[in-house]
Amino acid sequence: MNRLYERTTRRCTPSLIDAALSAEIAAHAQAHQLGDVLGAAAKCFETWNVRLRKPGPLSRLTGSADPDTAHRTLVVVGSRYVVVAVEGKRRGVHVRSARLDGVSLSGPSELYADFGVSVAALWSGGGEVASFYIGVGDDPEGHAFVDEFHSAVARAKSV
Repeated sequence: MNRLYERTTRRCTPSLIDAALSAEIAAHAQAHQLGDVLGAAAKCFETWNVRLRKPGPLSRLTGSADPDTAHRTLVVVGSRYVVVAVEGKRRGVHVRSARLDGVSLSGPSELYADFGVSVAALWSGGGEVASFYIGVGDDPEGHAFVDEFHSAVARAKSV
């Protein structure tokens, strides 16, 4: 199976996130009463995603294709919440969050061409559980993210 994206993941610190994206995350946190998620962040990972080929005609026709040739995914993991921000030139910024104790993780899986984790949760603003795939680099930092995210979810569920 061919990979869909070239991905590079790195650890980040909330203080180094650019001001515009920090403001979007802070606004989301305020709107959903999450508190200071950036100040309380235990883990922060950033992935740069570059699409390797043009989407197929059906996905372009239905509008389900990724509108950006490159985008950034930022995942902030606190003690109670995970916040995921996706930013691309055409898509803009989309921020979602979920309680860690309500998250179910699956993956990495051989079913996906790209390395990452599927997160099923009651996402902010959603009325039912939905799955969201977080692709990360198949590199040491990407593997560290998956391991540490699994550990954070397990810790939140054990409290």
